[in-house]
Amino acid sequence: MKNAFGTERLVALLKCLMAAYLITGALLVLVAGLLYKFSIGENIVDISIIVIYCISSLLAGLFFSKGVSNRRFLWGMLAGAAYFLVICAVSAVADPKFAPVSNSSITTLLICLGSGMLGGMIG
Repeated sequence: MKNAFGTERLVALLKCLMAAYLITGALLVLVAGLLYKFSIGENIVDISIIVIYCISSLLAGLFFSKGVSNRRFLWGMLAGAAYFLVICAVSAVADPKFAPVSNSSITTLLICLGSGMLGGMIG
């Protein structure tokens, strides 16, 4: 690899993000089905969303760090950051009152960074 972040790494990142969002979508549909079927509480839904963020960021970091030989944790963290940025962009479009600098946003950022980094480390 000539360039640290060349076209092939960008394509790999986009593929990993696509896979992570497909997994996110499938898991959110599952949670919605459980909510409909069993009338689970709001706390369980909130915890489920956090777990979904963890799983998706971890897998994105795992897949994205596969193509590199060193500093895989940084590549995994980059995948987690990209996953979070897409969440922020969609949230900003969907909700005009979205606050990107809030406790919940910072917590979500740390969850995505940490999970992506862990995925890179185990990848």
